[in-house]
Amino acid sequence: MRDENQPQNEWEIENTIEEEWEFENTIDEEWELLEEEEERVSRLNQPVFKIAAVIILLAFVAFSYAWLPFLWPPHLDFLKQNKALSEEELVRQSKPAVVNIQTTKTGGGVNSQGTGFNLAPQGMIVTNRHVVEGASAVEVTFSDGNRLFSQDIELIEGYDLAVVNLNGKGLPFLPVVTDQMAEIGQTVTIIGNPRGFQRVSSRGEVKEYYKTETDMLVFTIAAIIAPGSSGSPVLDEKGHLVGIIYATGTLTIDGQEQTRALAIPSTALNHE
Repeated sequence: MRDENQPQNEWEIENTIEEEWEFENTIDEEWELLEEEEERVSRLNQPVFKIAAVIILLAFVAFSYAWLPFLWPPHLDFLKQNKALSEEELVRQSKPAVVNIQTTKTGGGVNSQGTGFNLAPQGMIVTNRHVVEGASAVEVTFSDGNRLFSQDIELIEGYDLAVVNLNGKGLPFLPVVTDQMAEIGQTVTIIGNPRGFQRVSSRGEVKEYYKTETDMLVFTIAAIIAPGSSGSPVLDEKGHLVGIIYATGTLTIDGQEQTRALAIPSTALNHE
């Protein structure tokens, strides 16, 4: 039962990006495209309270992402937090298993770039469906510069998740997926490739769970993420995988806007 004193939470609609951001256009053209998307709304229901939400998928075109940090100036707090977290043992041990993903798409599709992570020494890369769907080939780059290519892509039914299988050996990987769900109030760590930066870490608190209109269970995190973070692993305090980032949204609480990362529980990988 909802507490009558509980603040009214509502997701403010800013824009929806169903595919990737196309950098072929000028900056002005990009913002015009984003403004046009403001009218496209999808409603989600949450077990405790109703919310109106639109997610912003976090893949983007990667023609030459070296200049992206200059096109989208990074949030100062984002880099400050990464600097502080980069010395932690959990982050240092987990980063080698976090990969950069670039896709090649046929039929005039837009190539995209996102984040993924490895779960097996031979190469079992988890990322988002919207990053690799429609790709004819996927390039996976590890932190040591090792680049592997694959056309073996599995899409997980009912979730914005995909697995890219590699033919590698002795690749760095994250610990076995936990069967436990992240708890409300738990502090988690995210490692991804936002805005062209590589393996940037951020940290935040798990806020709430809800189901999307497609019945996909997701949870929100009070953490800063950005385009390119799609497929980032969400880790608990022991470095175990508890979720996968797939989008971001803005939540309004008592008139105050708060940006939240949206993640799929790692237990969804059991549906593969």
